[in-house]
Amino acid sequence: MLKRTAEKVLAIIGAIVFLITAVMTTVRVATYDPEAARGEILDNGLDQPIDTDLVANMASSIGIFIIIVSVISAILGIVAAVKLKAGRKQVGLGVMLIIAALVGSIGTFLSGFIGGVLYTIAGILVLARRPLDESRVEG
Repeated sequence: MLKRTAEKVLAIIGAIVFLITAVMTTVRVATYDPEAARGEILDNGLDQPIDTDLVANMASSIGIFIIIVSVISAILGIVAAVKLKAGRKQVGLGVMLIIAALVGSIGTFLSGFIGGVLYTIAGILVLARRPLDESRVEG
């Protein structure tokens, strides 16, 4: 009987990392000040007029996208951790973890990279560690 404790723990920790990414991004979006961003852009030497509403809308849109991707990745990791069972083939869950890692890492513009690495390791462990075939065991 093959226990899946390591995979479950890695998936849960990865989900927590993605949730932390979502919370941090939510705080950044909520506290974003477009006028401060405009001043910083002007201080860096850009002399063209800047539409602060456009900058605020872009930052808000990107932030919301990161939040959505982080939450979806966290949900997929939690589902994988809950569905991992000892003694069964779990190839689909391993592939799901690896896909969630790729989508989560790239979709959060690498702010969820650590969660993605944890999901990748868990997915590879799920795919590499297979239960023993009872018909092949002698004794």
